[in-house]
Amino acid sequence: MKRALLPCCLITCATYAQIHVDRPVVLTATDPAERTVQGSAPALEADGLITLDGARSGRYHWGQASGMGMAIQLALTPPAEAYVNGMELRFVPTAPGMGPVSVNVDGLGARRIYRSDGLPVSAGLLVPGTVATLVYADTAFFTAARAPATCPDGFMPVNGQYCIQRNDTVNVSFFTATRWCNDRGARLCSYGEYIHACTMHQAELEGLFNDWEWIDDTSDHTHMADIAGRWVCHSISNLAMIESNNNYARVRCCLTLK
Repeated sequence: MKRALLPCCLITCATYAQIHVDRPVVLTATDPAERTVQGSAPALEADGLITLDGARSGRYHWGQASGMGMAIQLALTPPAEAYVNGMELRFVPTAPGMGPVSVNVDGLGARRIYRSDGLPVSAGLLVPGTVATLVYADTAFFTAARAPATCPDGFMPVNGQYCIQRNDTVNVSFFTATRWCNDRGARLCSYGEYIHACTMHQAELEGLFNDWEWIDDTSDHTHMADIAGRWVCHSISNLAMIESNNNYARVRCCLTLK
């Protein structure tokens, strides 16, 4: 008899306030279609009941983004209480993010974002107007998206395998150059990539032959790295890999398409 009256009590009382029941609720209607709980509002706390509509809409995975492109702030409803493995989030970035990007969810602390292969975020993965999906594992978030199939802003396609920056950029040492590209989810070009892009797309590349440019290659000499493109595409020389104004060259990054 108690079981029969409990559902009626729940239905009657639910129209007035939230109910806390510390015993199992057993629905015993003969027709399975009648064994339901309806009219539940979206959960507002971490232990709240999730309705079919809430699960289907994905509202509990959706975050409102704010902050800078490199330091994203996310607000969930209800707020997250901790970072846990498998935590999945979706949001639309408010600014482009690449390289050492971090996200702070509901004030729980900043966590780095990496590509699914563990590399820094590539240019074109986190951009305004597109939905980003992150999954938490161990101490960081990883993007569920693959590297962009098209070249991001500032890069141009060389062939179906890689992109190159349209213009040469900063004038720095070799180690700073590698870090500069890495922070943008890119890398220094190999000599083969550089000479192919320079030869086939010379009219589209800007800043060519103005100065030496770093390539991802080392010389037979100790602590020497190669530079290319000073006067013609196949110009090549080397500089010491030290922090000195006399050992600076320009940076033009490459980015692999997957």
